[in-house]
Amino acid sequence: MTLPPSLFNQYLDRFDELIQEGERIYKVIKDIPTHHFGTSSDEVTRPLTQQELEDQQKLEGWNVNYLSLLDRIISPRNAHRNLLDEKRERVANFPSTLNTRISRLKGLKDDFQKGFLGDLGLEIETAIAADYMGQAEQLLAEGQSGKYDHVPAAVLAGAVLEKSLRTLCDKQSPSIPTVNDKGKPLTLTPLIDVLKKNNVFNELTAKQLRAWADIRNSAAHGNFDEFNRSHVDQMIRGINNFLALHMI
Repeated sequence: MTLPPSLFNQYLDRFDELIQEGERIYKVIKDIPTHHFGTSSDEVTRPLTQQELEDQQKLEGWNVNYLSLLDRIISPRNAHRNLLDEKRERVANFPSTLNTRISRLKGLKDDFQKGFLGDLGLEIETAIAADYMGQAEQLLAEGQSGKYDHVPAAVLAGAVLEKSLRTLCDKQSPSIPTVNDKGKPLTLTPLIDVLKKNNVFNELTAKQLRAWADIRNSAAHGNFDEFNRSHVDQMIRGINNFLALHMI
């Protein structure tokens, strides 16, 4: 899944902001004696200038921003993920460490532009889906047994499933079309069928997905007597498991 251009450019701008600010700070603090960073290796001391003092303090904030950006753009499965372990570095505020991190940002920006950092768009969508599924769980938990309060949870969970199946179609290589011959978007059951036909999952999984699609359709069309709270609870649990297997 490709990031929307506006979001993609926001990340590129953030790279540039951190690189430029880091280079500015480095020019000021690169000649600060090392004893000012917590070591007494220098025998010669001198007081810091006001600008050096301010930028030395700003460096800590810069390091937080650096790690925050890396946490957002680097997939948990990416080899670069180990860079986040540096938050425990004892020399994180040293000028030499800052210079190294600036160089890494430049390299990571290049990888990001060329799509080598993993599918950030898919990860964002997965996080959104998880958030909506959490809302469905809450809707179900807040309902009263014997009422139809479980219906909104079924509708929401079904909508998340449909959107996730569209994403699964998009992420295939080549991507699977999500519209029919007339250009209309495929609905939930046809999406299940086309993914099964392309061996994204097996018939057993497809059968379970169709059962959840039936619950969603019954909820959306007012056929509330065709399913109950227990069915919706199992549906939400099942969709969560499906997303964990296929959207991560």
